[in-house]
Amino acid sequence: MTTVWYLALQSPDQLRAKNWPANVAVRFAEAELKTGELNRYFYESVGRAWQWQDADDWPLSRWQTHTERPELRLWILWISGSPAGYVEMERQPDGSVEFISFGLTPPFLGQGLGSALLSEAVKVAFAWTDDNGRIPTRIWLTTCSDDHPNARANYEARGFELFKTEIE
Repeated sequence: MTTVWYLALQSPDQLRAKNWPANVAVRFAEAELKTGELNRYFYESVGRAWQWQDADDWPLSRWQTHTERPELRLWILWISGSPAGYVEMERQPDGSVEFISFGLTPPFLGQGLGSALLSEAVKVAFAWTDDNGRIPTRIWLTTCSDDHPNARANYEARGFELFKTEIE
């Protein structure tokens, strides 16, 4: 049995941001070339420890189609030139932005990077205007009892609020 939690930020003012750790060479940037291979790499690398399985059987062609969609953005965290984490965000028809996937690759866990990565991702998401220049109505995500033990606490510490719980 898995508990799934849905959390959201309603405005940029709710964000309780965390800065990057000192003395860390950080680059957080949108993927210059959105490729299915890159997205699949992060999905597998970040999600392996947390039993992410929704896209395990996707062929590369499906990853490419998924990743190339205009409503999807892929932001990558690089630490000293190494791929350290990512966020896959998707603009929803209701004006919100969903963080579909978010996390760090295993070598970068436990270094205080997750809070700063989430903070930067939220800032980027709220700055993502639609075709009419409107900012998102909210940023939301799901996490579950199988995820990193600190995941939900990190989301809530940054200001995300629980709005729904499901048992699967």
